[in-house]
Amino acid sequence: MTPATMMTPATRGTDIAPEMQAAPLTTAARVAEVLRVSPAALFVDIDGTLSPTVASPYEARVAPECGAALRRLSAHLAAVCVLTGRPADEAWRLVGVSEAIYLGNHGIETWYQGELLRPAGIERFHARLARAQSMLRHALSNVPGLIFEDKGIGFAIHYGRAPSVGDDVIAAARSVARRRGLQVIPRTDHVEVRAPVKGDKGTALQKLATTRRLRSLVVIGDDSVDIPAFEAARAYALASGATALRIGVGRRLHDLAPVDLWVADTDAVCALLSDAADELSG
Repeated sequence: MTPATMMTPATRGTDIAPEMQAAPLTTAARVAEVLRVSPAALFVDIDGTLSPTVASPYEARVAPECGAALRRLSAHLAAVCVLTGRPADEAWRLVGVSEAIYLGNHGIETWYQGELLRPAGIERFHARLARAQSMLRHALSNVPGLIFEDKGIGFAIHYGRAPSVGDDVIAAARSVARRRGLQVIPRTDHVEVRAPVKGDKGTALQKLATTRRLRSLVVIGDDSVDIPAFEAARAYALASGATALRIGVGRRLHDLAPVDLWVADTDAVCALLSDAADELSG
């Protein structure tokens, strides 16, 4: 497994016992140590975390060994939660672990055991979203390399293949969406146009942690959109006395991101999850 660099101790709402500080642990052992405090949950992103970052969202793949590790972890935890910007039902099809909870569209919707839950009233915006997408496809038809992605509560325009056009794509999206009461949210290498709903990965994590009364949680992500989840995990730990361990992946996050550990890439994440499952099974 690719080694991780320890940055800070896991956030705890109570003091760490001296005997727990005495000997350094492997990264997998550290994750397992946190997750042994029940009820516990794992929160993990997909793109850039379980799946390598790709230019098109349709090219993403999650390695079977990653799914197998998540399935094994679910036998030991109160929840394995896939916290992603993808639609929740699409995330389930991509990861393929039926035991997991999928919080999609940055925590706005939930897929669990075959049921998709979205905020009430989203359907009122379907016609506006369809019209906005049609207008933007026409307006941007001469811009090379763009990929449109349906996200259920809205759509995304990916410009990762031509990053120099990003500002123009965002400006066009804002012009069209503003007149229709739609939200425009710039992300990394794409922009989302969606129904005006509130929430992010942080609020979704906070809600699940509070509902399940978690005593420990591990959060893994690679991008700025994961920062609300990292911050919410810390806030929940400090308020509740739980333990939170936050793990950053790769280098898309800046060095000041609120994480406790770093791992190198998606392969390291999959190896870490598998090793942690071994630790919990031992």
